[in-house]
Amino acid sequence: MQTGYFKTAWRDIRNSPGWIGKLILLALVNMIPVFGQIVMYGYLFGWARDIAWGIHAPLPPSIFGNEDGALYRRGFFVIVIALVCWIASWALGVVWGILTGFGAFWAARGWFSAALGPTALLWLLLMASVALASLFFWVGAMRMSIYGRLAPGLQFGRVWAMIRHDLSGLLRILGMAILLLVATYLFSWAIVFAIGVVGIIMGSLSVLPVAGAGGSAILAVLFLGLTALMLVLFAGCVVLSMAGVVFAMAMVARSLGYWAQQFDVPSWRGQDDPMPFELEGRSRPGQVPPTA
Repeated sequence: MQTGYFKTAWRDIRNSPGWIGKLILLALVNMIPVFGQIVMYGYLFGWARDIAWGIHAPLPPSIFGNEDGALYRRGFFVIVIALVCWIASWALGVVWGILTGFGAFWAARGWFSAALGPTALLWLLLMASVALASLFFWVGAMRMSIYGRLAPGLQFGRVWAMIRHDLSGLLRILGMAILLLVATYLFSWAIVFAIGVVGIIMGSLSVLPVAGAGGSAILAVLFLGLTALMLVLFAGCVVLSMAGVVFAMAMVARSLGYWAQQFDVPSWRGQDDPMPFELEGRSRPGQVPPTA
């Protein structure tokens, strides 16, 4: 089990030539529905697959390079796995919502604390289901990227075996992802606040008394300047917020690649065969059991 996922992934991103431009370009492409997500996931999980195989390389030079010929297929498969995991999470939330509708009945029988309440219990279960869906999505996407086929990413029994083997490592990656997304969220709101301040100033200018044509011209120039500033701030907010999301995904994907290294990926066989860690303590195929 490797430690320091945040530090290692950040080092790899920072040491990639032109990484800022690549992330901003990915952010711009990511604004295109479906196609943008296919490109982003195909690019980042291809990079994650490389490090899972032990191939140390910077971010690929072109996000559309498609060096292995699987960029778009891989990105599409990642989206399919994500949809399956989130639909399962949603279905679980619906089931728990129906069940917790009888919260008062359960509390009366001591099945859970009445002080917790059905609403709080529902939110806790929803958050737990979302977190679990994220783990299944990430590990499934890594398996798909490593094998190059969709089916291994949907083998939830195999995915669960990997999760159980090193849950703590995945939880560290999940915590890192949450912190990065919260930072992006706060930054976005800071830009929104700045836009609001500019809007208030513009509203104040619109009711100021002016004297003569000269005063009107000055006011018009100020108004146009502030309008341009507001548009720039808004565009910057959108692009930088999306870049923050892409950066968080790049950190997660690279960290998942390092996390997958512990499973000795070069020794993997077929998608249905036991993984190396499952063979520990028993003979691998072709090995002669030790004699007593």
